[in-house]
Amino acid sequence: MSLREKLRIPSNKEFGYYELKKVKEKYPDEDIDGFVDELMELVDSGIYNKLFNVYINWEEPVPLNSPRSNEIALESSLLVLASQNLKNKPFKFSSDLIDYSTFYFFLPFLEWVYSMHLGRRLISEDVAILFRSDIAEKITLNLLYFDKAQNKVEITPEFFQSLSKLKWIDRKTKNLSSKLENVLGFFAFEEQGMNENSFIVRQKRVILFLAGCSAVKKGKNVINTQDIILAYRTFFKIIRTDISKIID
Repeated sequence: MSLREKLRIPSNKEFGYYELKKVKEKYPDEDIDGFVDELMELVDSGIYNKLFNVYINWEEPVPLNSPRSNEIALESSLLVLASQNLKNKPFKFSSDLIDYSTFYFFLPFLEWVYSMHLGRRLISEDVAILFRSDIAEKITLNLLYFDKAQNKVEITPEFFQSLSKLKWIDRKTKNLSSKLENVLGFFAFEEQGMNENSFIVRQKRVILFLAGCSAVKKGKNVINTQDIILAYRTFFKIIRTDISKIID
């Protein structure tokens, strides 16, 4: 019998259902059930855990301080524009809701997904192919429908400048983001140690970036609850999608 059982400590999943009940009561107009259905599909199928295992066993395909890494980075117009137009300061010192550190894990997240679906570790040419493609731009501009986008897309400096000016529409929306993060963690992991927590921190930033993209795409200067839900649905869909089949 485990210590948790001896002390009658609820399981993470039980905590998840408790947290979920409170979220549904506080946000009755949001599609929380849809969020949970998609999350549980990822968890029950093992895909989410498979991605997590890619993350904890990750070995950089290209040394980050190497000339080749800089060459590949320049292949991504999205990365270049983000570095030029988002504040690049330590997260805790930035007053911007979305700064460069928020964006920073978006492309590595796509690398993890790419590696997972390829079923092997990436090599430097894989990363170059990913960065040269416009898959990141398609996700940024089309979100949930990124796999349907046909035309070559381009991001403008103004897009990132708009991202940098975003705020939460209200505290209730900010709280929803935190509560859904808790629900995801409870259902995805039986226990949350250092690896799990670091993964959650990284996915949190990716989801915030996607929520910001949703707001800017709609011409808004604030992030609302609909943007948060759409960001999570997009995040889940990216994980499910074999992006190797849609990279140009």
